[in-house]
Amino acid sequence: MAVEVFWDNPQKTIVRYVFTGKWTWDEFYPAYYAAIAMEKSQPHRVHVIVDLQKGSSVPSNVLLHIKNITDKQPDNIGLTIVVSTSKFIASLYDIGVKFYPRIGYYFRVVTMMDAAYSMIAAEQGGAASL
Repeated sequence: MAVEVFWDNPQKTIVRYVFTGKWTWDEFYPAYYAAIAMEKSQPHRVHVIVDLQKGSSVPSNVLLHIKNITDKQPDNIGLTIVVSTSKFIASLYDIGVKFYPRIGYYFRVVTMMDAAYSMIAAEQGGAASL
């Protein structure tokens, strides 16, 4: 599968997407809707890690899709952290924050998975349990 989603820890405080190779929005949305159901099933805050380290590209119209995705997040969503070394992804983030400034509060881009876990731990006030 080009897009997978699963609980990243037994406490169900982190949902993780893993993108592999080239993927499409048609492959993304079923995983997205599954993640929304997972997040809504929990009474506590749930953070999201979007792992693009093995993904080879981003489909067209990404800014439009990001806007639609962020508008549909459940109330208990915490940070959404994209893990990617792509300069293109970093540039998209910078552009997105300029158009939608509040995205910068809960949406981040990092280059290493450890940085994502550290940000979540800081947000939770302790260690991010795996």
